[in-house]
Amino acid sequence: MKRRSFISGMMTGAAGLSAAPAAWAMGEKQDMSEYGVHEKCKSVIPDLAGMSLKAMRDFHLDDLWNSYMPNWDGTIRVDKKYGGFMPYLKDDGTHRDTIKRMYYQGRGIWVFSYLYNHFGKEERFLKAAKKGIDFIIKHCRDENGYWLSEVTREGEYLRPSENIYGDIYVAMALGEYYAATGDEKMKYLAIETAHGVAKRVVDPYYMHLGGHGAGNEPGTMRLGTWQHFLSALTPLSRQTDDYGVKKIARMCVRNILERHWQPDLGVAFEHLDHQFRPFRADPIDGHRRISGWHSVQAAWMVMDDTLRTGNKHNFLQAMEMGRMSLEKCWYDDGAEAGLTGIASPEAKPTLPSGGKTAWGALDDAMVFTLLAIEHTNAPWAYEWYEKVFKTSTARQDRQIREGLLHHPRRLFFASNIIDHMIARGGRVSDFLTS
Repeated sequence: MKRRSFISGMMTGAAGLSAAPAAWAMGEKQDMSEYGVHEKCKSVIPDLAGMSLKAMRDFHLDDLWNSYMPNWDGTIRVDKKYGGFMPYLKDDGTHRDTIKRMYYQGRGIWVFSYLYNHFGKEERFLKAAKKGIDFIIKHCRDENGYWLSEVTREGEYLRPSENIYGDIYVAMALGEYYAATGDEKMKYLAIETAHGVAKRVVDPYYMHLGGHGAGNEPGTMRLGTWQHFLSALTPLSRQTDDYGVKKIARMCVRNILERHWQPDLGVAFEHLDHQFRPFRADPIDGHRRISGWHSVQAAWMVMDDTLRTGNKHNFLQAMEMGRMSLEKCWYDDGAEAGLTGIASPEAKPTLPSGGKTAWGALDDAMVFTLLAIEHTNAPWAYEWYEKVFKTSTARQDRQIREGLLHHPRRLFFASNIIDHMIARGGRVSDFLTS
C-alpha cells in the first residue's frame, strides 16, 4: 500500500524509553497469543462479500493508507505547535473551533499509538501520539487526577471532568502508548485513570453528564457507559495484566450480559434504573429505548473480552445479542438503510430526526460480524457482513474519515481479524473447542 507522507516537521520525542511490551491485537488471548485452527470443523471461509480474504484485507489497508490517512497528512488537525488534536474542519480548511475536547484527545493518541504498534512502527506516528500525551499531562488533569473535558487550544481550563468518555478514551490511549514505549509511568497512569472512571460510574449519584446527551437522573445505568469502558479495559487488561483492571472489565461484561441484555425480549436496554431494572413505559423519558449501534458495539466488545478470558458461554451470549440487535434495529426503506434504534422492545426501527442513519454504526457492525465469522463460520454472519459492507461502501462519501474512533478502528480491527483468518487458511478458530 502507498503510504503518503505524514505530519512533516513534527518535533522529535519518545527517545530513551525502555523496551515496550508486546502489542495486543484484536481477538487475542490474555497472553496475546492467537487461537489455532478448529481440528474437527473442515469448512473454509472462502470469501467475504464476494472478495477473497486477501482482497478484503487489502481493501481495508488501501482505505487506511489512501483514504483515511490523507485526512491527517499535512493538515491542521494535528496541532504541531501545542500538541493534541482538532479533527473537524470547515469547508474552507480552517478549524470549526479550536477547543480541545478530551473525547478526541484520548482517541487521537490511541489512533496514532495503534498505528505505530501495528503498522510498521513508524516514528511519525509515535511522535504524533507523544505530542498528544505531553499536552494532556501538562494541561488536562484536575486536582482529583481526572481529565478535564474541555480546554483551549493552548491548554487553558474550559470545562471540568464531566464527560466520562473522555477519561475512558484517555485510559485506552495510555495503555496503547505504554505498549508502544514501555514507559511504566504511562502504564500506571492508565490503571489509575481506569479506577477513577470505575469509582464515578458506580457512584449512586452519577448522572452521565456531558456524554451521549445532557445527562440522566442520578443512578441511571447506561449500556453505552459499560461498553465504551470495556473497550478500554480489555486491551488494558492484556497490556498490563492488572488484577483490578481485569475485575472492572468483568463488572462491565456482567452488567451488559446479565442486566442490559434481555434475551426473552431479544433486546439490550440502553437505560436501566438504579437497581438495574428496566424502566416502566413513560412517554416523556424514553427510557425503554434500544440503541442498535450501542447494542452491536457492546456485543463485539464483550466477544473480544471473552476471547481474552476464554469464556465461551459469554461469547455465544454476546454473539446472539448482536445478531438480534441487527435483526431488530436494521432500517431499510429502499432509499436509506442502516443500523438505528427502536423506542421499545415492541417498536419498529425508525429514522432519526435528521433523516439519516448513523454511518459509524456500520463500522461496528462489520467488526461484530467478522468476529462471528472467524470463530463460528455462521451463515447468518456472512449474510449480515455482506449487507453491512455493501451498504457502507455504496456511500463512501458518508464515511467519517476525519473521525478518530469508529472508522479507523474498523480498518485496524478488520485487518487484524482477516489476518487471523488468512493465517488459518480460512479455517474456523479453535476458540469454542479449546
